[in-house]
Amino acid sequence: MEKRVRLDWVDVAKGIAILLMVIGHEVQNQHIRAFIFSFHMPLFFILSGFTSRRVNTWQMFGRKLKKSFTHVWLLAVLMVILLGIENLLFLKGFSFTAFYQSVLRGVFWGSNIPTIGLMSVGVMWFMFVFFWAKLLFDILQVVLSDAFIGGILIILSGISMFYCQNFTHYLPQAFDIVPIAALFMWTGSIARKVMDNYSLIKGKSVFCFMIITLWIICFVLNIYIELSLRHYPLTFVSIVEALGGTLAVSLLSKWSVSYKVSKALQIVGKHTLAVMCIHHLDLYWINWGNWIHWWPLASIIRLLLDLGLLFIFLLIQNKIKGRKLVR
Repeated sequence: MEKRVRLDWVDVAKGIAILLMVIGHEVQNQHIRAFIFSFHMPLFFILSGFTSRRVNTWQMFGRKLKKSFTHVWLLAVLMVILLGIENLLFLKGFSFTAFYQSVLRGVFWGSNIPTIGLMSVGVMWFMFVFFWAKLLFDILQVVLSDAFIGGILIILSGISMFYCQNFTHYLPQAFDIVPIAALFMWTGSIARKVMDNYSLIKGKSVFCFMIITLWIICFVLNIYIELSLRHYPLTFVSIVEALGGTLAVSLLSKWSVSYKVSKALQIVGKHTLAVMCIHHLDLYWINWGNWIHWWPLASIIRLLLDLGLLFIFLLIQNKIKGRKLVR
């Protein structure tokens, strides 16, 4: 079996994106918000497609599905349950009935739905979507060529965006986001093929400049994608904008890997799933966030708390495994 090698710049890019996720949940400045949301969550889907090996057989698909189900979907369910327990312990007036309802509805819908009072999923919407998007993308890889995969996902994404623009009801397990996430994965896989083939890279600098320029123009004009809220301004323009933002951050990450400052981002980027779970359970929305009313201070404190808990988690993890955190 081919040995997989981690790409340092990918970890740096994911580290940047996960830190921006924490800040993005507190930011109230519209321009900063537009910058962050223009790419930060799509980047994870795109880089997943970039780093994943192509699924060519049903046997390989089955192995990946089993791993994804236990490491992603079941973990998301566990996090929804744990958030419900936190609500039960720390939220005044939160009953056992409310706990069961929040867990069952959260797992069923797979995303927050403010209109029905469902807020128990938190950031775990990403993991539910990731599981189903990867399943969809992998199935298509087994049965179709890349060109047909892209065409089908573009059509399904267009249908999803049309549905979200014309209907107020979300789909269970956030299925209305899934085709768009799978489309991002496909673009990442295509980007990897382009990078692996030098003849395909030549002449692409103008294209890269154009797509990054589009990204800058869009977020300056406060045009940005927001997957969890089904916000797709100008439909596919916001999709292309996210590609441009991911490209810009990827280029920045590649440039930065030779500098020591990137080492910390690499560590964070290697453990984005842990950061997401910590962020989900840090009690900010339930308790102590009510004490802070200035968003820059809230962002700093929450970053320090989540990264501090990550550091403790890694120390415990490495102690259990008998390794040192830094070799």
